[in-house]
Amino acid sequence: MNKPTLRHKKWAAVSDKDWSSWTWQLQNKIETLADLEEIAKLDPDFSFDPEDVRKTQTDFNFAITPYYFSLMNLKDIECPIRLQCLPSSRENVSLDYELLDFPKEDSMMPVPGLTHRYPDRVMLYTTHHCAMYCRFCTRKRKVSDASTALRGQQIEAALKHIAATKTIREVILSGGDIFSFSDRQLDELLTKVRAIDHVEIVRLGTRNLVTLPFRVTPELVAVLKKHQPLYIHTHFNHPEECSAEAATACKALRKAGCVVNNHTVILKGVNNEQKTLQELNSKLIPMGVQPYYFYHCDLTFGSSHFRTKIEDDLKLIRGLHAEIDWHQEITMSHYMVDTPGGGKVELV
Repeated sequence: MNKPTLRHKKWAAVSDKDWSSWTWQLQNKIETLADLEEIAKLDPDFSFDPEDVRKTQTDFNFAITPYYFSLMNLKDIECPIRLQCLPSSRENVSLDYELLDFPKEDSMMPVPGLTHRYPDRVMLYTTHHCAMYCRFCTRKRKVSDASTALRGQQIEAALKHIAATKTIREVILSGGDIFSFSDRQLDELLTKVRAIDHVEIVRLGTRNLVTLPFRVTPELVAVLKKHQPLYIHTHFNHPEECSAEAATACKALRKAGCVVNNHTVILKGVNNEQKTLQELNSKLIPMGVQPYYFYHCDLTFGSSHFRTKIEDDLKLIRGLHAEIDWHQEITMSHYMVDTPGGGKVELV
């Protein structure tokens, strides 16, 4: 059974109503050095190097919801939750073969914010906002940078391109995080996308289910019900992220008619063990989440400390598949490697 999250002592006095409010969580994010120092003074179990924050903020800001921070084992400096959300000086190591725009999304934009990488599929970059800025983010070149957000006219131009290009069957709304939109904004955007006759598939990219599950409110569910079928793609990377709150959010989306697929990024020190991935996928199924892809960590700048070797990934995934009985095949994920400008390649 999924365990409810035990709040860190910093938020012990916060009411249940506020704690479970997604807007309260966003308004109280940890996003400055001073925020971290305050927690360190309050809790001797938590320590960090201020230089990690100072050195990395030039290239990539940080932000952590109180909910996600509370998932962390503060006594373990290599805690998988900590590694995904706290800045590290290891991010300042950038290898020659790492790229600013690894997927080459920006070079495949017929109009600003719309990547047309595959003949029948486009990805619309809707926002620069995320509830949390994951340290392995592929789009760290612009995510968390307010200047990269699309304006209303740019979104309209992207929709006009989609409407004029009859070969486009699938639209992915991503960012940042599409659930950063208000309910009204999301409803309006989905209405406009659904009005384009040749668009058959609509996918929404979000990690709010992992980092801010309270975002899935009855009001949001009502909006999503109006625009079915919808496919939600998210990133659960570790079993500790499969909390009671996350399960409630995922089940609500399933009840609304959404298909929820999980893309796990294989990250060194976080989940690159067979037992961890097996436990993760086993926990996702009862939550209504389909294990879908295992991803090799992209060659994004400053992510080398997370990246495993493809040969090791293959050994890991094949070992995992070998342990799965026929009645457990629903937990089997495909292993994918993204290539610079060439798209995703399935290896297992």
